[in-house]
Amino acid sequence: MTKTPPTPADRRWALILLVAISTVAFIDRSILNTVGQAIKDDLKISDLQLGLLGGAAFAILYGVLGIPIARIAERRSRVAIISLAVAVWSAMTALSGFAGGFTHLLLARIGVGVGEAGAGAPSQSLLSDYYPPEKRASVFSILGLATPFGIVIGGLGGAIVAQHFGWRAAFFIVGVPGLLLALVAWLTLKEPPRGFSEGRDDTGAAPPLTAVLKRLFASKTFRHVLMAAVIVNFVGFSGMSFLHPFMVRTFNVDYTTAAFAFVIVNSISLAGGYLAGGFITDRLVKKDVRFYGWAPAIGMLLAGPAYILGFIQTEWVAAILVLILPGLFSGIYFGPTFAVTHNLVEPRMRASATAILSLIMSIVGMTTGPVITGWLSDHFATEAFKAGDYAVLCPGTGTALADACRIASASGIKTALILIVTLFWWAALHFYLASRSIKAELEGAA
Repeated sequence: MTKTPPTPADRRWALILLVAISTVAFIDRSILNTVGQAIKDDLKISDLQLGLLGGAAFAILYGVLGIPIARIAERRSRVAIISLAVAVWSAMTALSGFAGGFTHLLLARIGVGVGEAGAGAPSQSLLSDYYPPEKRASVFSILGLATPFGIVIGGLGGAIVAQHFGWRAAFFIVGVPGLLLALVAWLTLKEPPRGFSEGRDDTGAAPPLTAVLKRLFASKTFRHVLMAAVIVNFVGFSGMSFLHPFMVRTFNVDYTTAAFAFVIVNSISLAGGYLAGGFITDRLVKKDVRFYGWAPAIGMLLAGPAYILGFIQTEWVAAILVLILPGLFSGIYFGPTFAVTHNLVEPRMRASATAILSLIMSIVGMTTGPVITGWLSDHFATEAFKAGDYAVLCPGTGTALADACRIASASGIKTALILIVTLFWWAALHFYLASRSIKAELEGAA
């Protein structure tokens, strides 16, 4: 964990290892989404409770603890913090498999959020010291590949394990790799000097949190980027939580088949969107930095109707093919959002800036998105169910009214998702508004 300047090989290894760690984080975070229907059937919980497990249970402490941990990361070894965090969340994921009911599982998922709070901001801060400003959108887009990688491994693998061995086994299996990665990070990841990528060696004290907050929220650009990112995460985590149940209910397929669709739809599209958003934006901003806002705004305008078109398909294959498109558009936001945030602040502000951005995205987006979508799904399913009290008669799939319950629940989740994705247009407006102030602010921060 030396603080000597990193070599190009160190830089590449750091990016590879942090992508691997972030992938494990996303697997541990999202495994509940692809085994959600199995948990719902086994524990007899509602979509609202499923939304709480998929969103609020993880996001509240993940967001809240992110800031104090980021403040420590401005002063202490980011490598040590990351290594410990990986070990904690991996252990808590494994413990999720022992849950005997909703409350036990809720507490375990909160534990996963506590662990993951220690990785995101320190990881991005490290990468900003490894890579200069003009490459950060691309680097953060590569880091964002952890999401589609996690979907492939956790989504498909988790569903296969759940179908053959039960959903509890899925949690046991995905918790182990993180413990190994924690050790690898501790032994091999280097700690670069602060500001190294910009030819600086920032050895001064970290600015107080109030200074970071003042710097960020004085920026009109950041305020609009933040609002847009919150909306994108609200929609995105709603989709992540309920796309797999949507497939199961709408097309009456088993968990593994639905997980295959979930993987195809999200991994291909998000990987393409993240990479395009990062590399294309880095190229375009050399001509005009307003593309930091323009590029994601265009993506959001296209994502909404593309999702709606996918959700209204009645054929299984057609739905999969159409739903590949939206992620290509919505994923564009990731690299530019974090690049702009880091480029607006000083080196010893970057972990804190990332944590502040992640906190607000988590509390508003991840926490409320799945919960509100689950509540809307229950509401619309109740309206669609004509055989009595939906909440009483349809707690799972083992009733005499199983087909009627499935049809009503499919209608409920489809209507809820269609309503939610229209919010992408609101995000587009904020990205466009950010583009109007970004040029002057980045020149002022240079």
